[in-house]
Amino acid sequence: LRNFCVEASEVIRTVRRYGVGAIRTEYLDFWNVVDWVSILGSIPVLTSWFMFDNSVYKVNDTAMAMIEQGQMYDVNELNNLYSLVDDVNWNAKLQRYWFCMYPLIVMLRLFKSFHAQPRLALVTRTLVQCSVDVAHFGLVLSVISITYCVGGICLFGQDLDNYANFPRSLHSTFRMILGDTNWDDLAMVGEVPAGAYYWTFNVLLATIMLNMLLAIIMDTYSKVKDSIGDNAETLISQGKEIMNRYRLVKAGNLVRMSKVYEVFCQLATDKLQEENIADYTGADGTVDWQQMQEDGKQQAETSTELLTFENILKAVKGITPEQVKELMNGGKVEFEKTNPANSDERAALDDITHDLNTLTAALKELEAHVQYIDMDQLDPNFLSEIGAPPGADLLPSLEDLATMYKEGLVTRQEFDACKPLVLAHLGIDIVHV
Repeated sequence: LRNFCVEASEVIRTVRRYGVGAIRTEYLDFWNVVDWVSILGSIPVLTSWFMFDNSVYKVNDTAMAMIEQGQMYDVNELNNLYSLVDDVNWNAKLQRYWFCMYPLIVMLRLFKSFHAQPRLALVTRTLVQCSVDVAHFGLVLSVISITYCVGGICLFGQDLDNYANFPRSLHSTFRMILGDTNWDDLAMVGEVPAGAYYWTFNVLLATIMLNMLLAIIMDTYSKVKDSIGDNAETLISQGKEIMNRYRLVKAGNLVRMSKVYEVFCQLATDKLQEENIADYTGADGTVDWQQMQEDGKQQAETSTELLTFENILKAVKGITPEQVKELMNGGKVEFEKTNPANSDERAALDDITHDLNTLTAALKELEAHVQYIDMDQLDPNFLSEIGAPPGADLLPSLEDLATMYKEGLVTRQEFDACKPLVLAHLGIDIVHV
């Protein structure tokens, strides 16, 4: 019931904010589907339990009434009792079926919880990422399996019950893939045809196709494992961190994240109230405070103006600069994980900045060590154009020299004479120079 209320309220918020079509685009994902399956799956579980309980009460009431009548029973009463007992057996069987299936649904919800821990999420992320490849591979595997299934019916159907019809043959084919095969039964129809069927089946399906399936899954598993890195938190380290945070909160040295979130939601809501109160005021003058709070939460989660070091330190009472820095760094890491494209762009920009800084440092060092240029090999007109004083041992401006070279105003002879400085300024073969 609690899960139903939570999911229903989330659906209502989504519809109110984005419209009915947003249920498919904004709300529905794999884990929300799992939540609704678990909610809807509880309905037949409860129904089967009530049906079984009710049928047991009916049998007890009918049996007690017959006992009170004595040993003379009417045939219709006996038939009614037997019918009620059959209902009890059927309801008990139905209840066991649903009680068996529902833990599998609950298991999916456990995987949702595992998704929050990077090392536990390896399995779920691997299955999600390889699902497309596995689906296409499964189509090929199904075609081959059904072919052998039909072949098994034609070859063994008249002699073996396990291949008498399509469902039985399909089940036997699946058992053969897992290695559960009785060769003596197959050989009853003849060792040569049975051997051809058995050998080709095991080579093609049990060996090649199954190993290809494992290769697809393990390849994706390796990629997912590399993506989380070797420094991902373990359950032990995460447990220690939780305990440490709990002690710090109790001691008053740390502010809970929920409190930080509430403060910024309130700040965003107050900002909307000050600037956009008219957008939430109806024709009758009433203000939709609930919608304003929901929009404030959304703005608090996405706004870059509110989430600054100064705002956090000022707005959250009792928070320390160290905790603010930790929050900002953690938010940056999570943003780069969820925005790989932006992360790649920033990494490329960082590389370019690093290269430019290295080039600038190398140019400065090179310029400091260059003591003279063979000025006698330069055209006097060229020297006067670039502003070199008569008898100078150093060129006045590397930037001017590079500009003249790019515009074609420097001859080959002049370029060779000035080659070290020109190359250094243009960033070409600095190490060699």
